Amino acid sequence: MALAAEKQTEMLYAPLLDTNASHPNGWPVRLIVASQTEARHNKAVWMPSHLISIRAPGTKLLSMIDLPAEQHLELLFGDVTDPDEPDAAKPAHIEQAFAFVDGLPQDAHLLVHCLRGIGRSTALTLGILARSMEPEDAAAALHALRPEAKPNRHVTGLCDTVLGLKGRLAKQALRFPAKVWKPSKS
Repeated sequence: MALAAEKQTEMLYAPLLDTNASHPNGWPVRLIVASQTEARHNKAVWMPSHLISIRAPGTKLLSMIDLPAEQHLELLFGDVTDPDEPDAAKPAHIEQAFAFVDGLPQDAHLLVHCLRGIGRSTALTLGILARSMEPEDAAAALHALRPEAKPNRHVTGLCDTVLGLKGRLAKQALRFPAKVWKPSKS
């Protein structure tokens, strides 16, 4: 029974890269992007080893996955696009998330979620992916993971800046949402 559950987990977290020389521990990018409700309802099936929870200040995580603090990063920022809003994401949030990802062991199964699993979590995931692949490939991978994605433009812009991509990641984020992913013509 345990072997079947392990095999199911491996299928859910199919690696997006066979090997990942760009990650300090070789983590081959095994992740799921979801809403808070999906994360709560599927925690027994998904069994993530690591979790990034994004929530607005003043809100609570309800019945979330119970992981040790070093395996669960909570980021507090709202789903806003104006960088001057008090609840807007800051570059420090992105750097904190990237540092967390850099500490993942090679066999990590990462679950990234926000309230709806559409804006903040997909934008951060796009940034995480763009650390290991070209922005267009990162966008295609995000679409495969979460077709309904509509990455938060501000969070994507912060990821783009932190990664030094000079607008290339932000340009890819503008292609969402998309029912079918087509390679860009540029």
